[in-house]
Amino acid sequence: MIKEMQQKGMNISQIASELRRDRKTIRSWLNETETKAYQFQLTLKPCLLEPFKDYVKRRMEEGCLNAVVLFDEIKAQGYGGKKTMLRYFMNPLRPVVISQATERYETPPGQQAQVDWGLFKIKWNGTYKRIYAFVKVLGYSRMMYVEFTENEQLETLMGCHLRAMAYFGGRTATILYDNMKTVVSGQDAQGDVVWNERFTQFANHHGFILRRCRPYRARTKGKVESGVKYVRKNFWPRVQTFTDLNDLNNQARAWLDQTANVRVHGTTHEVPQERWQHEALQPFNPVRFEAIYRHERKVSSDCLVSYDAHRYSVPHRYVGSTVNIQDSNNGLIGIYVGEQLIAEHVKAVGRHQVVTNKKHFEGIRATGASKAATPMPLMVPQTIPEVVARDLSVYDAFSEEAVLS
Repeated sequence: MIKEMQQKGMNISQIASELRRDRKTIRSWLNETETKAYQFQLTLKPCLLEPFKDYVKRRMEEGCLNAVVLFDEIKAQGYGGKKTMLRYFMNPLRPVVISQATERYETPPGQQAQVDWGLFKIKWNGTYKRIYAFVKVLGYSRMMYVEFTENEQLETLMGCHLRAMAYFGGRTATILYDNMKTVVSGQDAQGDVVWNERFTQFANHHGFILRRCRPYRARTKGKVESGVKYVRKNFWPRVQTFTDLNDLNNQARAWLDQTANVRVHGTTHEVPQERWQHEALQPFNPVRFEAIYRHERKVSSDCLVSYDAHRYSVPHRYVGSTVNIQDSNNGLIGIYVGEQLIAEHVKAVGRHQVVTNKKHFEGIRATGASKAATPMPLMVPQTIPEVVARDLSVYDAFSEEAVLS
């Protein structure tokens, strides 16, 4: 076993440290040509751990170095030994696994980002509800972006990418994913990945290349997995209350700017925000990707539009116009005319809520002002013809003239 550890790249000091033996003893054993009939005081029972060794090695190569986690996993598979035996088996493998992971997956500035989702549960109105954390980590600097959403759907994923690129100030050349269905549709007969068509178009539109981590090798995206764990252990316990997803995301943004991205990172031993200045990110496409769906609505006379059983206000000058509503699924509703954002609201909770912005009604006549007179037709009385009064002798004269003529 000692010679095997040496072949894997460990020096005498590392082997002595892992086995808790003197360096001279280790050197002496390495110089032996034949195995002596000597055993450690702690005698392993191959019959207990042997069936699980390959599984433990594979999980360690995937990035899981936590003996407690692996103990629970193999115990569920039938392992009847103690945790000490597992730790003893894992100890000499740790430095090699960590060294390989470091050498293999460090990326140059601007080359790669990693994306993953984290599932969180909240108590809302007396019931438990699932929400999702979109996490993106830049491979070189370890700068992180976090956004909580209602779901993991494709439209939501694309919107999160846009806001993450805006937060970072650009894009990397590639982005690494696992087998999430919104990104990977499957694989062909040759085993090559088949990408989701719409998401591939989105990636091409903004200029980044899709990459998938190797199957059963989740450690290839260990940076973002560590990021999700960091959100769960460092940010989530800080959240005491929040009113909606927008409020939660505002708290997350403050945590990113004040804690996550300004701490000394445990792996790089540098501040992510300082390394980010050397990322050399490329610009993404400022033109909106047309596949992002928007809901068409007509503005009613009360300056409101209906969406998802709620009503939201827009500036009064758009009454009668057709607008488009974009639900980011992160607690915000955007209302557009063409590409112009004319209103943005915090998404309503429950049913039949009316969400308004007082500024949208400025310029409309106040309710208490005097009303304009209603136009009414003017009735003109009929004119009676004027009758001229004459003496009867006048008519006698007309009669005589008529007879003579």
